[in-house]
Amino acid sequence: MIRLTIDASVDVETGHAGIGCVWLENGEQYQLKHSLTERMDNHLAEFYALHYALNALLEKGREAEWILCQSDSRIVVDSVNKQYHKRDPYKTLLKVCLKQIDKFANFNLVWVPESQTKGADHLARQAMRQSRGHK
Repeated sequence: MIRLTIDASVDVETGHAGIGCVWLENGEQYQLKHSLTERMDNHLAEFYALHYALNALLEKGREAEWILCQSDSRIVVDSVNKQYHKRDPYKTLLKVCLKQIDKFANFNLVWVPESQTKGADHLARQAMRQSRGHK
């Protein structure tokens, strides 16, 4: 089983964003982070966090694994589980994520409280600061 915890962080004044993912597999932990170059709100950044994590899984050939993905974003979890969002740009990125999810044998996305995403949040904040040009 692979357990992913994903999160996003956005500077509300500038729109700079970063995403983070903590990947646990076979007792090993991997930390992924990525700065987003386009300006966006936090909801969209949370969708990008899911998209980024799914890409990482696909690149590593983990489609046959049992995946548990945790997010503190109710909008992302609800949209994926309902397979619907009424507004763009969320709707467009949701469709991309759903196509990615279809490639997995067993992918589950669940909501968890913010207190359980601290590692991914820390990585997302680091990536956000890097997108602003700070180290």
